[in-house]
Amino acid sequence: MPPVEIKKPLTPDAQLSLVRFSPCGVVLAAAAHDGTVRRFDFTKPEPVELPKLGGHNGWVTALAFHPTTKRLFTGDSWGKLVAWDDAVGTAKKGWEVTAAHDGWLRRLAVSPDGKAVATVGRDGFVRLWNADTGEKGKAFDGEDDLLAVAFHPGGALVTGDLHGRVKVWDTATGKVIRTVENAELYRLDRIQDVGGARCFAFDSKRETLLVGGAQPKTGGFVQAIPHLFAVDWKTGKRLHTWKGTSDNEGYVHDVAWHPAGYTVAVTSGQPGQGKVFFWKPGEAAPHFTTAKPNCHSLALSPDGTRLAVAATNANSSGNGRVKGKNGEYPANTSPIHLWTLPKSG
Repeated sequence: MPPVEIKKPLTPDAQLSLVRFSPCGVVLAAAAHDGTVRRFDFTKPEPVELPKLGGHNGWVTALAFHPTTKRLFTGDSWGKLVAWDDAVGTAKKGWEVTAAHDGWLRRLAVSPDGKAVATVGRDGFVRLWNADTGEKGKAFDGEDDLLAVAFHPGGALVTGDLHGRVKVWDTATGKVIRTVENAELYRLDRIQDVGGARCFAFDSKRETLLVGGAQPKTGGFVQAIPHLFAVDWKTGKRLHTWKGTSDNEGYVHDVAWHPAGYTVAVTSGQPGQGKVFFWKPGEAAPHFTTAKPNCHSLALSPDGTRLAVAATNANSSGNGRVKGKNGEYPANTSPIHLWTLPKSG
């Protein structure tokens, strides 16, 4: 049975960078460019927006739920890290670290046992924090702009950097266990660096690591051919590769593993192109694809029956080229498109 799109998307009045469902599947949290965190309650027939969370100075760029409690962790482009208690309810600020990173905090992840939060940033560091108190733990020098981070259930940490390198870290020693080079994910063009390993997901058996990014063609308009790799976790060997057909398709910005045995991913390209696709590693092509303008993130409910995708408003003029009726340049927003999915196949 194919996915069924719900024709009424959520319409927050801000652009979003990341969306994630709570472990209970009740609340969808969204990181917004206006320094807030938006939340939507899915317990009703139609989702209801909950009070927004403030407390950030710049774009909210990262968020992740605790695996067993109702706590939510968020990070922003000024390097602040915040913990929110009861994030599926009243949501009160627990603790915060004003300067967790020097500049952009790119992404964060919570350890499988819920005891630690790992953050990565533009400053090139991997930092660990006590999930209960916010106390600073160990820090490792990644020696590059770090764009992605995830924990393996076995305890190891994996990071992705601007040059496409995927590193597996021993969090006890801070040593790199393995480095997987993905040279096609990086390019220096017009005196700027573009590319990078941008998102991760593990398969249900935790034997395969999915790595999303793109092969850049030019840095002028950041045109690139999207790439998605399936990598053997134990050896670092690349098992399967999916790539787009056009450099207008852009980056794979987010990826998740569906319990039925396939990946769900989104892309964002030029001009205003983007798509949602389902791909089973090893198959030649996705078995489901649909177009949406500039998709930047996705969230899959824990039971795999609901998909949320943060895209960009159609006919976006947020680049300042076209004025609105009142003479002002309209801002971009991020409609959240929704689908119901079968549990299997």
